[in-house]
Amino acid sequence: MRNKGTVLFNRQTGEGVFYMRLAVKKKFKALPAQFINIKVSDTVVPLLRRPFSIFSAENKELDIVYKVIGEGTRLLSEKKKGDVLDFIGPQGNTYPVDLKNKKAQIIIIGGGTGAASVHFLAQELKKKKRKFTLIQGARNKHLIVAEKEFKKFGCLFATEDGSLGTRGYVTDVLKKVLEPNAVIYACGPEAMIKAIKEKVKGMDDVKFYASFEAYMGCGIGACISCVIPVGVPDNFVYKRVCKEGTVFDVSEVVI
Repeated sequence: MRNKGTVLFNRQTGEGVFYMRLAVKKKFKALPAQFINIKVSDTVVPLLRRPFSIFSAENKELDIVYKVIGEGTRLLSEKKKGDVLDFIGPQGNTYPVDLKNKKAQIIIIGGGTGAASVHFLAQELKKKKRKFTLIQGARNKHLIVAEKEFKKFGCLFATEDGSLGTRGYVTDVLKKVLEPNAVIYACGPEAMIKAIKEKVKGMDDVKFYASFEAYMGCGIGACISCVIPVGVPDNFVYKRVCKEGTVFDVSEVVI
């Protein structure tokens, strides 16, 4: 679905990290793990839209958090209050949460700007009065996403240099809180997803779902640039993160 949003603010909150809020004309309905695909320029450079996880979507306001990593995000960081952005979305599936299963421990983990996706999940679970443990990791405190907003959920932080929370990785925090029959939802770099998968290896009662980050060309499943292997190492098929995902059962992903 094609939409337009007016920039309400676009603040730098950390080392190359920006927090943008858009006002949309009609009520915007989205689910955690879904994303929007923004046209960041009125010219042909860059040619393709850029995908961003939804950080929050309430009433007629839509928030994203992003890190400047290239020309597209650099152009986005220059947008000012009142600028109008053209975007497509929401797109993608959502985290499979069984709200009826109140015995299962829910653990939510975000790394890098993948924290935006899990923030939206935490926000929705809070509304449904469902308990969860929230973890966010980054190299240092300046790369932590929306620290203030995450602290509202009692987030446990992990930084590699120890500048905020536990010194180390999200897996160091995970091993302290993980219980049998837990369900883990995560979004972040593939290395983080792989490390979590290794951590729960052999724990058959633990389920692990992740929203995968992948380079997307079209964002609608046509260009097949965002595929990941699903199956087993010697027998898998490629699935599109933008179309069949972004959320997959990590036990079925070859990483």
